[in-house]
Amino acid sequence: MKIEDQKFAERVLKHLLIGSQIDGLKFGINSSTTLLYFTNYNRKDDGDFVLNIETNWTVYPEACDTYPSSEGEVPFNTEEQHFKHIWDIRRQKVVNVQLDTVSPHLIISLESGRVLFVNGYDPTYECWQLGDPFGGVDWLLVATPGGDIAIWCPSEFE
Repeated sequence: MKIEDQKFAERVLKHLLIGSQIDGLKFGINSSTTLLYFTNYNRKDDGDFVLNIETNWTVYPEACDTYPSSEGEVPFNTEEQHFKHIWDIRRQKVVNVQLDTVSPHLIISLESGRVLFVNGYDPTYECWQLGDPFGGVDWLLVATPGGDIAIWCPSEFE
């Protein structure tokens, strides 16, 4: 992942997610798909986004010095444990968002100090996507195969 892509993606992620909260959860067709709904109740425009996770993820009780570098290093959680993680962080506001420097591992810090970590590297598949739940294409970020990131946003966003 190019450093300029990482920095731009982080600016977009911060714009979209800081101040929002996890406001909903949907488990996908199989155990490897989870959809998290983020809502920012203080914004009229661009206040709702869905994080579609198709890889391993977990919630840490606090920020770490180092995070997993691959899917295999992410602690395994059952669906019940994933539900418990989301239940424990529901309605907590996002205070920071960052990406790892090598791959687009998504690191979302919450007001409680907990951290939602989503693996961002797979050689063949997309790991996660963040976008408009109503099908808009103005905002979309995708952790692409091979550890890169693709970004679609309004042309006026800098």
